[in-house]
Amino acid sequence: MKNWKLAAGILAAAIALSPGAASAASASVIQLNYKETSLGRSQVVTSGTTLVPLQQLAQTMGYALTWNQSTRSAKLIRPGREVALTAGTVSATVDGTAASLTKAPHILKGKIYVPLVSAVSLLGGKTVYDKDSGSLNIVDELRYSVASAQGRTYWVSQKNGNVFYSISASGKPVLIGELPFADLIYTHGLEVKNVGKGTELLLLTDNHYAMFQDISNGYQALIQDGTIVKQMDYHYNIKSYIKAPLLKTPQIYMTDGAGVQYINADGSLGKLFDLEAITGIEGQYTIEYAAKDIILARFMTNTQLYAINTASGTGINLSAQLISAGDRKEWDRADGSDDFYLSKMLVLKKREGNLMTFTYATLPDGKVKTVTYTVGSQ
Repeated sequence: MKNWKLAAGILAAAIALSPGAASAASASVIQLNYKETSLGRSQVVTSGTTLVPLQQLAQTMGYALTWNQSTRSAKLIRPGREVALTAGTVSATVDGTAASLTKAPHILKGKIYVPLVSAVSLLGGKTVYDKDSGSLNIVDELRYSVASAQGRTYWVSQKNGNVFYSISASGKPVLIGELPFADLIYTHGLEVKNVGKGTELLLLTDNHYAMFQDISNGYQALIQDGTIVKQMDYHYNIKSYIKAPLLKTPQIYMTDGAGVQYINADGSLGKLFDLEAITGIEGQYTIEYAAKDIILARFMTNTQLYAINTASGTGINLSAQLISAGDRKEWDRADGSDDFYLSKMLVLKKREGNLMTFTYATLPDGKVKTVTYTVGSQ
């Protein structure tokens, strides 16, 4: 097996469409389960047939794809289904049974393209055309997402939460567990982080806006050599507001909104920080920064920002310490469900060594002030 991009590039030099044989489809939209995908921007139409990049279609429908340059063939795998096809021929197989495409796959723009409707059918879905909107919808009930790390591949069904694992993109998926949901309304993105040798952190997340609220949901699973050793999930619903960019977090962790589980560099479980016990306040917290020595956690009911010293396991209310006594008269009444307060709250702007720089705005005039905090000072 060779790298997909390299193989496609080599093939592109050998096979090409004649000039003018294909054209971009300008106005049509391609959806997956009635949510727009990027396929519409990549499609071309030739002789009345819509063609899309195979690799992009495979990713959209949750398939791992491998390419064999010597046979010019592709193998696509997801739980319960394996599809094989070859450039230049309409012949294909589904789970070893003969099948066919309406047109042979061929190379265009350095990528292998396939006829959308018949390719979707091979992959276990169906297509529905909406004449009113001019959009083509791919219906895929199992809704698998796929991602890889360290040569290993993971699939998650957003229909039932099943998690599958394979030691390679071409290996047979093995069921290793499930995430705690029955069926997700919104499409969640899947990411797999390389934590350490033989260990990955699987993240299935969704962030969307609805009814003036920013809604975030996430499911996390720490997986070591194909075994799930820890799971956590969070569900946030906060007032929508223009957010200040957060600093990059150097520490890998899991959270459920009430606790934070650190992951060590070797992939093993690190310290578990009970935010409610440390702060003495029950409720949900969002994590705005995490490093080896400190956690910044914001209590969602109001705007209070807490610093957790990871060595001692103690916490301090930074909002109370860093906002001046005069300004505190207004900030003590701050409400985490009011976007007027949320856009002015204490926010980390930069860190240089142990010195952390924050800004906040006074109420109600909005004058921005800069304050600092030294990590370890509590």
